[in-house]
Amino acid sequence: MSKSSFEKVISEQGQLIYSNVGDSMYPLIQPRDLLVIKKPKASLKKYDIPLYKRGNGQYVLHRIVAVRDDGYVTCGDNRSVPEFGVMKKQIIGILTDIIRDGKTLPVDALTRERRLKNAFDLMYLISCDLSSATPDPEWIGSMHLTGVLRTAAAQGMLSAAAFALEKVMPLPYELNQVKKKAIRKIALFDIERAKILSEFEKQGIWYCPLKGIILKECYPMIGMREMSDNDILCDPRRMDDIRGITEKLGYKCTAFDMWNHDTYEKPPTLEFEMHRTLFVEDDAPDFSEYFSDIRSKLVGEGCSLEMTDADFYIYMICHMYKHYIHGGTGLRNLADIVAYTERHDLKPFRIYIGAELQKLGVLDFERRMYELAYSAVNGDALNKEQEDLLLELESAGTYGNLEIAEYHSMLHSLGGDDSRQSKAKHLIKRIFPDDKYLQKHYPTVHRHRALYPLLILYRPIKGILIRPRSIIKEAKMITGFRKK
Repeated sequence: MSKSSFEKVISEQGQLIYSNVGDSMYPLIQPRDLLVIKKPKASLKKYDIPLYKRGNGQYVLHRIVAVRDDGYVTCGDNRSVPEFGVMKKQIIGILTDIIRDGKTLPVDALTRERRLKNAFDLMYLISCDLSSATPDPEWIGSMHLTGVLRTAAAQGMLSAAAFALEKVMPLPYELNQVKKKAIRKIALFDIERAKILSEFEKQGIWYCPLKGIILKECYPMIGMREMSDNDILCDPRRMDDIRGITEKLGYKCTAFDMWNHDTYEKPPTLEFEMHRTLFVEDDAPDFSEYFSDIRSKLVGEGCSLEMTDADFYIYMICHMYKHYIHGGTGLRNLADIVAYTERHDLKPFRIYIGAELQKLGVLDFERRMYELAYSAVNGDALNKEQEDLLLELESAGTYGNLEIAEYHSMLHSLGGDDSRQSKAKHLIKRIFPDDKYLQKHYPTVHRHRALYPLLILYRPIKGILIRPRSIIKEAKMITGFRKK
């Protein structure tokens, strides 16, 4: 079949079947496979494999790795360079099945199997890092290394993968550079943090290192645990003094008194977040209340304070869960759980930890994450629930993504219900905002309710003039939302 007839066949018959050419989608698609392409029944999503036509007339069958407002981002499973801006009008069809040796194999099942193997292989490399073991060459040989490394990059674990792989093979130049950059960045953070905290000491400002500053020390080698910034809990009464200290040291304040932390940056790579509190009330009210008096739980002498091992673990789980229920959170959390619990003996504090996590409503989440973490690094067989959680983490990437954030936001807004009644209530609430919304976003109207009718007219007109595409997108999200 000539390529020029692809669109015609799909338009007339609703599907086309043609033989595989090239290796860009290996190992999912193999030589002599027959590919079944059908018209999409709905909007395409991440991990779908569309057949599309480039501007130069070339036909391409690649996987969607991200969905953005400016088009799809695609990449072959056996390629490392993504293609941006693939538009809906370029899509001819979507790969639904592969016919191999006379058997029809659903692509969704094959994709699930491939994603699971890549994630599991990555966790095997991490287990080798954490145990300082040399990876099994046969296991490495069974990996689809391009896919594993792409997964590692999306999870902020590429440097960790490099540490394991270099024991059994020469690292490609780019991968070796990632590892060296991670080492240099952590070393630079340590130097700069020491300067900042020395000034805190001089001025009598108490502080408590958070997150990656603590977790990186649980990994055997510097650079195994990549870091994008440093988070430090500080005396909330001294934030103006802290700003003066950091700016004097050459940092630019890019956010001050806007959230629960202030942000300071120094090009090209340094960023510090100085926290007033551990959680924002709007994002996590229960966590915000629980940790509101964290200062009383900190231990240490002078200005340098820290959480106990048990309290840090509780905080770590809460922080993971906050991300999990918003934009999602990634596989690195599994590595962090194993790294931290192997470095710190938490067994004597298990009753306390369990009681506190139960109080916070995250005990079940912690148990699921803990069991999956140890099953993955030990190479144990996973049950269906664990596989689903592993794929959920793999899909989110290091810091979550917009697609997951929008889903969870919509699920929360609809009260966990995707019925027509819930959607209608939500739309009414968007048109006629309640007191809580007014108090936060329109305090003047909240104080002077006579202005409310004017606000009802003003908001839609403003939306249509300023962000019409966002309004259309939100309306489509509400009407088309389906609970998973």
